[in-house]
Amino acid sequence: MTTHSTLARRVALDDAWKKHPHSEVCCLIYATQNGWKLPILFEEMGVPYDWALVDFAEGAQRSEPFLAINPNGRIPALIDRARGVTVAESGAILEYAATRYGSPLLPTAEEDLQLHLQVKQWLYWQVSGLGPAMGQAMYFQRLAKVQGHDDPFAIGRFVAEAERCLGVLDDQLRASGGPFILGDRCTLADVTCFAYCASAYWANADIAGMPRLRAWIDMLHARPSFQTGVSIPFARPAFFGPPRATEEEIAAELERNAGQFKIVTKQPS
Repeated sequence: MTTHSTLARRVALDDAWKKHPHSEVCCLIYATQNGWKLPILFEEMGVPYDWALVDFAEGAQRSEPFLAINPNGRIPALIDRARGVTVAESGAILEYAATRYGSPLLPTAEEDLQLHLQVKQWLYWQVSGLGPAMGQAMYFQRLAKVQGHDDPFAIGRFVAEAERCLGVLDDQLRASGGPFILGDRCTLADVTCFAYCASAYWANADIAGMPRLRAWIDMLHARPSFQTGVSIPFARPAFFGPPRATEEEIAAELERNAGQFKIVTKQPS
C-alpha cells in the first residue's frame, strides 16, 4: 500500500542541521525496526518533522558527523535545531520528543503517575529485552545463516527468547483489556514495540497462539500513523511476511539483507 505523509519532509544528511520553517527537528533514520519508531512517533503526534537517510550502504552510520551524535554508531538519532541539542538511542528519543511536545503518548507524572511509570517500564523493556532478542533471532537466521554461518544453538536460543517476550506482551494485552498495550489509549509503549512485533515473521517467531498480540499488530498496521511510519524512509514489507509481502518481495529482501551487512565475529581466546 502506498502512503504519503503531509508531516514529513526529506532533507539531505548534510543539511540535517539547517533550520527550516517546516520543522524544528530532524530525524536521522534508516528502514529498520528502530528507525521506523521516529516516523511513527511524529505521525502519531501530528507534529511536522524532517528526516534524513543514514545510508547503511555508504556506511553513513560510521561517519564522523554521525558518530559525534551517537558514538555507538547506531540509528536513530534526533537533531533539535531550535534547542541546539541532539539525542540518540530510540528510547531516549521517544521520551524526549513526547515530553518536548507535551504528547499524551507519555502521560505526565502529575496527570497519572502509575500510567507514566508503566509507559516508561514498557519503553525500557522493549529496548532492553524485546528488541535485542528479536534482532538476534533475525541476525542469526536472515544474515548469518544465509552467509554460511548456521548456528542452531544460537538460533534456538534467540527465537525462544523472542517468543517469550512476545508472549509477555500478549499476556499484557489480556491484562490491560486492550486494545493498546496499556488499555484504551495509545502510548509510547505501542510506538516502541510495534515494528519489532510486526516483524515476527522475519524472526521466525511463532505467534499463532497469541491472538491478542496478532489483533494488536493488525490494528496498528491499519492505523494511518503507523502505516505511514513504516514507509519512511522506505517500506520493507518482507519483514512483516504474508499477506503484507509477496514471495518475490521476500526473496528480494533476503538477497538484499544478506548482502548489506558483514558477519563480524571474534574467535574466543
